[in-house]
Amino acid sequence: MISVERIQIIEFRGIRDLIVDLGSSNFAVSGPNGTGKSGIVDALEFGLTGTISRLVGKGRGALSVKEHGPHVNSRTQPEKAVVTLEVFIPSLGKKATITRNVKSPKAPKITPDEPAIRAVFEHVQRHPEFSLSRREIIKYVLAEPGVRAEEVQALLQLDKLDTTRKLLLKISNTATRDLKALEGERDRAATHLMSALGIAELKGSTLLAAVNVKRAGLDLPALSKIEATTSIRDGLETQGGLPAPKVPKVQAKTDIADGLASLEAVRSPETETTWKGVVDALTALKANESKLANLRRDGMLTTALALFDEEHCPVCEIEWEPAKFRAVVEGQREQLKAAADERKRVEELIEPVVVALEGLRPMLRQLAIYARNLPAPLAFEPFAEAAKEADRRAQALRNFLPLDETIAALDPNWDTLQPAVDHVATLSFSVEALPDPTDRDAARDYLTVGQERLEAWRQAMTKYAAGKAKADTAAKVHALYGKTTDAALEAIYKEVEAEFRSYYRDINGDDESKFEAQLTPSLGKLGFEVDFYGKGFFPPGAYHSEGHQDGMGLCLYLALMKHLLGDQFTFAVLDDVLMSVDAGHRREVCTLLKTKFPKTQFVLTTHDPVWLNHMKSSKLVAGKNAIIFRKWHVDHGPQEWKQTDVWAEVDQLVASNEIRAAAGQLRHYLEYAAAEWCARLGGRVEYRSDGKYELGDLLSAAIGAMSELYKKAKLTAQSWGDKPRVEEINVSHSAFTAAVTLSQSEQWEINPAIHFNEWANFQRQDFEPVVAAFKQLEREFECPGCGDLIYIVKSGNTKEAARCGCAKVNLNLKPKPKEAAA
Repeated sequence: MISVERIQIIEFRGIRDLIVDLGSSNFAVSGPNGTGKSGIVDALEFGLTGTISRLVGKGRGALSVKEHGPHVNSRTQPEKAVVTLEVFIPSLGKKATITRNVKSPKAPKITPDEPAIRAVFEHVQRHPEFSLSRREIIKYVLAEPGVRAEEVQALLQLDKLDTTRKLLLKISNTATRDLKALEGERDRAATHLMSALGIAELKGSTLLAAVNVKRAGLDLPALSKIEATTSIRDGLETQGGLPAPKVPKVQAKTDIADGLASLEAVRSPETETTWKGVVDALTALKANESKLANLRRDGMLTTALALFDEEHCPVCEIEWEPAKFRAVVEGQREQLKAAADERKRVEELIEPVVVALEGLRPMLRQLAIYARNLPAPLAFEPFAEAAKEADRRAQALRNFLPLDETIAALDPNWDTLQPAVDHVATLSFSVEALPDPTDRDAARDYLTVGQERLEAWRQAMTKYAAGKAKADTAAKVHALYGKTTDAALEAIYKEVEAEFRSYYRDINGDDESKFEAQLTPSLGKLGFEVDFYGKGFFPPGAYHSEGHQDGMGLCLYLALMKHLLGDQFTFAVLDDVLMSVDAGHRREVCTLLKTKFPKTQFVLTTHDPVWLNHMKSSKLVAGKNAIIFRKWHVDHGPQEWKQTDVWAEVDQLVASNEIRAAAGQLRHYLEYAAAEWCARLGGRVEYRSDGKYELGDLLSAAIGAMSELYKKAKLTAQSWGDKPRVEEINVSHSAFTAAVTLSQSEQWEINPAIHFNEWANFQRQDFEPVVAAFKQLEREFECPGCGDLIYIVKSGNTKEAARCGCAKVNLNLKPKPKEAAA
């Protein structure tokens, strides 16, 4: 991926114009709440992805990047809200620049605009998870299993797995539903075949025996077996004789009886009760008919969510608020799901009715054929019309919608039903009047009709076999896909679980060195349980403190990112994610980030100065790689704690004789600076439960620590017999003591000025020496070469040296061993 060297932010969020040099290294952004830290986080995310997660997604209401990305003073001119990032691309060994403005976030300007560089930025854009806030980290730890699975799979970019799984399930369900219709055709064909052959079961031996009896009556050779291509009337054509009648009397009588029974069944009280129950269920669905009609839109809605660019609907291009768009689409999907479940239930009630109607249709058509083929043809229309109506009703029920047509298809009063029933008697009379066939004629008719129905059954069996193969294949593919993806996910989660466990042990080794965790995937869910001091496995929120939960969230995120990106995990923004980690484990967290992810550039924000000091003292963040905001103004944006800026402000106030304001600004800055000196030198401050320390507490502790430092450095140099070094340290110590003396002699003037006690008595000439004294004192805590604050280097709890960034200041604090001295 990338590392960020420099960012320029103009008219974006709460920032008017700001340049921050990150130097492709870990970087900290600190300051009280409301001073503009999140503006830098948002700018980094926007510059790399074109969006701001803080303004989009669930729970964001009417927020949007276009409306609320620009600074409030430029809200009507989004083109002025610009973020420029200068980055380094390790994989290419090249630098590049990307610039975006809020008006056209999807059209960044990239320099140099080369395919390889553009591909890297597109890769980063596909991984917006590089930016993490505490509100996001908790969703991995405390979320419900189903939600956690979605979030983790989305982070790992595995969310399409579930989409594909659902698509395969839909295909399988459709194939199974189609198979039911083919099964009905097969069963009806089998029933007609058995009826024609006069057998009770469709077994090869039974069929063969019945056929050979008839063949023997025609002096035809017996068949040894019946295969897929066997014709039971084979040889019949060579016998000559009178042509077979168009209406085989024996079979016709059987078919007429079956047809009349089916017609009467439609009008039976049992059928009427069944149909009425289905009608009631369909009527109850009328209120949701519009949703039922749009079930196919779910796929479109899912695609629309994926293609939404945070501004315009991907279908109609109408502009939408992101949160409102998602709420509308998700709401419709939920309604569609409920409607789909209800439709499935009612379709199960309809299925027996459809089967009955589809069974009636071929019977009536056969009766129509008999009526038309009689020596004295009868009207066939009553049967044809009734068959047509049965066909129409079955199709309406299969279609399901519109519901009015489906309900009408279940009306038991058919206009064409009674004429068909009445005409059966006429047909039966006409068939009965036909001459009885001789045994040979009956055998011939038997084999002829039997062959016709055998062919129909074979065709129905072929279609059913193909449909079953399709349904079985679809079911197997769905099952295999589920089994394979579950196995792959389980392997992924096991790897992530091991990394997570290792990281968490690293930061909590003092009390949870044997910590265990379980990530358990199942049916679209991801269970997450952790060990609690060997007492069993529980959800993270059950017994662990909030600080431990935050630590778990961070560790799980890091483990997921390592799995997802590997060596490409070169950039991450951690926005206040460490705030509730307990103080006893802060240093371990810093060590974890520094040692386990040495190639990752972390940008960390915090409003806690203690956290900032931990980052610096652990060398996670270099001394100069931090920006500290002291205040924010709506018209000017955030203001940094810059020495030059602060002293310039104080000098200006003194020049204007505004001593009260100058004294307040000076004291405020000195409290900040003295806290930094204490952190670097290990200055000891008396504990306060509220964490609020006065300038006197901090300054005296810092001065004491520096004095002790010089004293110990001199003793160390003496132990090594290095007299020149002793003299050098004496010079520095004397200069420091002089500065302290000067500042202490003037310090009494500050408090009265701030607390309005005698402030009116001070004039410019009175307060200028105060400012000069503290300027000089501040310089004594810095390296004259690089300007870095002097800091202590420790080995465990032992102070070994005091140094600066450029090593020009290098005070040895490790005395010569007594044995060596002897």
